[in-house]
Order: sequence, then structure tokens, then C-alpha cells
Amino acid sequence: MEDDTIIVESPEEVGADIYRRVIIDVLSDLALGRVLLKVRAFVDVTEPVFIFLGLRKKGLASVKISDFADLEIGGYGKSEVLIFLNKEAYIPQLLKKLWERYGRGNISQEERTTIVVETPDYMTEVDLLGDMVIDEKVQEINDRIVDAMLRIIPEGFRVRYHQLTDEYILFVASEDPIKQDWKDRAVNMRDQLLQEVGLNA
Repeated sequence: MEDDTIIVESPEEVGADIYRRVIIDVLSDLALGRVLLKVRAFVDVTEPVFIFLGLRKKGLASVKISDFADLEIGGYGKSEVLIFLNKEAYIPQLLKKLWERYGRGNISQEERTTIVVETPDYMTEVDLLGDMVIDEKVQEINDRIVDAMLRIIPEGFRVRYHQLTDEYILFVASEDPIKQDWKDRAVNMRDQLLQEVGLNA
């Protein structure tokens, strides 16, 4: 994600940098970079409050195996294709697709990030696999977004308020009961961001 895609505000500059790095890492791990257009966050541990706002991209681009994995043919004398995963978020969908095409008995996963596909046509299948599309359902993406929030929100901030729509994700979290001021700030952040990208709030 580009530098201006994720902006974190905080009274403490160090805190802002740390949380920006956490957000980038979590969104990357869960393959959410292609789902979110822009992210704004505010954190103040003295209040204590954490606000996260993410604008969603319109229409989901199809995800191909080559978007999140490297592929190569097996070693000498082996009729197989090796899939080396760079991201683990798509493993369930990927395995389902591979089982449908090759049968469960021809798919093995000796390591979490390596899948072996046994096929006599490995020379042609390695290219076909790279272009294979992994379908993502909206609910699966929403589940990953919630998972991301649980990883990003500061530890101990168990009181939460959220909105999850087709346009945006808004989370407010704290150790204390959520104040109206915090909700208002989150809504203002949302409206400003929607205005920035030319959408109607």
C-alpha cells in the first residue's frame, strides 16, 4: 500500500509510527490491501481511545494464485507442481479449488506455506495454476476484516463500537465506555475520507 493510503494520527508521534507499521503488517498478512482504498486511524492511549476507518474499494478484483504464491515444477523425476504461499489468507479457498480439480489424494501440504500438486501434466498445469482464480465471498472478506481489527486494536481495549458496510469499516475501541465524542470524531473522519475520494457520505 502507498504511503498516503494509511495515515495514523496520535498525540505521540512514536505511537503513530508504531501503529501505522502494525496496520500495514496485519493488512498485508490477511491480504486486505486490495480490499481497502484508504485507511485512517487515531490512537490516544491517555484517553484511552483507538479509532480505525477503512474505505473499501468498489467491486472486488479477482484474485489469481500467482497474486499470492510462487509456482514451480517439482524436482527431477517428480510429476508435481509446487505452490509456495506468500500469504496464508487464501489457504481454505485454494485447497478447495485444488481438491475439485485434482482430487484430495493428489494434494499434500507438508508445510503451512507449501502445497504440492501431483499431476502428470505438470509442465502445462504450472501455468494454468498461476492463472487460476480464487473466488472470495463478501462474508469471508468481512471475517478477515474483523480478524484484522482484533489484531490491530490495542490490548485491553475490549469495549468496542463498529460499523461494517459495503463502503467502509469503522471501529472505535477503548478500555472505558465509548464516549459520544469518540463516535463523532470517527464519523467526521469517515465523512472527510468519503469526500476525499469523491464518494457521497
